[in-house]
Amino acid sequence: MKLFILRHGMTAASDADERRELSEKGIEEVEKIVRLRRDDLLGVTRIYSSPMKRVKQTLQIAAGILDFQGQIIDSEYLTTGSRLNEIISFANELDFDVGDTLVSSHQSCTSILVLWLTGEDILIPNGSLLAIDVEQPVQGAGKILWQQSQNSSEIKRATNFVDQF
Repeated sequence: MKLFILRHGMTAASDADERRELSEKGIEEVEKIVRLRRDDLLGVTRIYSSPMKRVKQTLQIAAGILDFQGQIIDSEYLTTGSRLNEIISFANELDFDVGDTLVSSHQSCTSILVLWLTGEDILIPNGSLLAIDVEQPVQGAGKILWQQSQNSSEIKRATNFVDQF
């Protein structure tokens, strides 16, 4: 299966993190990246979301562009601050036999998931998309196929996990 990781777009200021919405720029980022890679995403049969508003907005935009008719599934495992054991639990819940999967979350969650699945430490900017080929939820079993950010299709490998923050 292909696992697509879509980081939410840039956000507007807010008094509470859980209420932060996408900014106009963030909306444009998500629209641009999903339209650019639409053909790659047409096999998506499941979409998983952080329960945070900005991620839900990101996936509503993506689902609209993809004409996705399925349910967007909220996962508490994809909340800001999730730990490795929670990310592994999320990976173990994925159904690897139903087609491709799209996941959208936050920097910490996406970085941990990609590192655990592929063994690669990748920078995942806001509004960017990463594709992984993975057949089972096993540490190091995935292979990064490509990464698309707003201005580049280069895979952004980090020197250090702290480079992510």
